[in-house]
Amino acid sequence: MPMEPVAPMSLEEARAAEDADSRQLLSAATVEEALAVLVEIARRLTRAHQATVVLSPAPGKTRGASVTSLSHAYEVWGGYTVPSSDEPGRTSRERRASRAEPRGRLHGSLPGDAGVLYLFDREVGDFSREDELALHRLARLAGLALESARLLREEQHARAEAESAEQRAAFLADASRVLASSSLDPKATLDTLARLCVPILADWCFVDVMDEAGTVQRTSVAHADPGLDALAQRVRCFPAGPEGSSHPTSRVVRHAESLLVDDVDEAWLRRVAVSEAHYETMRAVGFHEILSVPLLARGRSLGALTFLAVRPSRHYNQADLETAQDLARRAALLVDNARLYREARRSVRLRDEFLAVASHELKTPLTPLQLRLQWLRRQTRKDRPYLPTPMVISQLDVVQRQVDKLSGLVHGLLDVSRLSSGRLVLHREDVDLEAVAREVKDQLAVPASQAGSPVSVSVRGDVHGHWDRARLEQVLTNLLANAVKYGAGHPVHIALRGEPERVVLRVEDTGIGIASEYQSHIFERFGRAVSERHYGGLGLGLYITRQIVEAHGGDIQVRSEPELGSRFEVTLPRHEAAANA
Repeated sequence: MPMEPVAPMSLEEARAAEDADSRQLLSAATVEEALAVLVEIARRLTRAHQATVVLSPAPGKTRGASVTSLSHAYEVWGGYTVPSSDEPGRTSRERRASRAEPRGRLHGSLPGDAGVLYLFDREVGDFSREDELALHRLARLAGLALESARLLREEQHARAEAESAEQRAAFLADASRVLASSSLDPKATLDTLARLCVPILADWCFVDVMDEAGTVQRTSVAHADPGLDALAQRVRCFPAGPEGSSHPTSRVVRHAESLLVDDVDEAWLRRVAVSEAHYETMRAVGFHEILSVPLLARGRSLGALTFLAVRPSRHYNQADLETAQDLARRAALLVDNARLYREARRSVRLRDEFLAVASHELKTPLTPLQLRLQWLRRQTRKDRPYLPTPMVISQLDVVQRQVDKLSGLVHGLLDVSRLSSGRLVLHREDVDLEAVAREVKDQLAVPASQAGSPVSVSVRGDVHGHWDRARLEQVLTNLLANAVKYGAGHPVHIALRGEPERVVLRVEDTGIGIASEYQSHIFERFGRAVSERHYGGLGLGLYITRQIVEAHGGDIQVRSEPELGSRFEVTLPRHEAAANA
């Protein structure tokens, strides 16, 4: 089949065509457009069947861009086209024989090793010296066009980067205003912040916050489509998991490690899903990139701020990561300030409650003490030569008990003062913990009997160690006094168990127990799980107990259920070296 006929041109027409080609090539706005124009001009200029331009690979790439142009006749003939491998009714030999390999070839290098322009023709010797010269002129012109297009691309890229940076700065300024004008309710402010991020930074945005107990709650979820509210409720159900969880944001929350995944696929979703429901929820959202950054304040991770890209045109880069981290730092300050404010208010409330309780507790022994002293004074004013000894002794016993009670309260306050200032000093010696336990049992025999709570002691193994005897007596007294007070008239048991490197002390009762929501607070200063109106006390005993145990290098735990009693377990290293290890 003959080639497409080409009508001869006059010299003026040829120059006009060359000028038109030059203008078209030099006016190309992009590299891709310049390449497409180049191969069309090259094929037509030399009447070649195929023209191909191949650019040199960019740094870090293995292949460069490539564009090919074929003449209409060449496409009709099949030219270089290879039949499909699954074409029915043809053998491999027939398919190979049908391929037309080029026998005429001409190429020219683009300036600056930018690439190579190839021309192919079906007939040998079809290219002339004029074709070669025309190709080289075209290659030089193409170099100018590509350089211009590249410069334009760099300019456009720089302009886009500048606009993006300006948008990010404006967004951060808006976010700062939201955070600065917020109340000390972090939930409402984080909701506003998440909505502000959509759709500027993300198609989905959510906030996970870790509470004081280490549990993570998803406090805020925002999305771009109002019709996705039901899906947003499902997303709320899957906050970052516990330590070791495969959840994608668990390490962000618990180890303050930022996460950027730009190739989310089926395998990745399967790998990070914590359940089938979690996997189905992530698939329903349909994100292809995820960016998650920690909420950091005072060196602590408070949670995570997470962005999802759903639209194909949205992609995250290093600049987005830095913007997200900046935003997260500002949001973390809000969360931290709100927590500090709550803690300050709670401390003030506890202080006020303590002062009220302390006033009541200190006044309680003073009243009978004052009454006994007044009675003795009245008796001495009656000009009696003497008072019966038994009468005086009974009154003095009452006075002594009240003085002892006052002394105990004052010593408790002094201990808190020492602990707060770090001045608790241990005087270690070899101690038999069984002997201490039995002494404390004897000391509290009267109140235990009055409460109807008999105390028993059991020992297994060697329970000797190098401790502060007086302080351990204080620990046992506090634990046993609590067990008797809250034991509801049931027996109390002290169990001691010796292990190779430590001794375990356990005090158990079957009384009123402690609700789970109070168990994390009973070891705090002034913490209590019951009303001081019904049970009294300063709320210092367990706080002092914990401080003494930890000063010995040990630890104290409680297990309790309402109406089923409580079990306090103390673990003490036998030696000081173990405590300091």
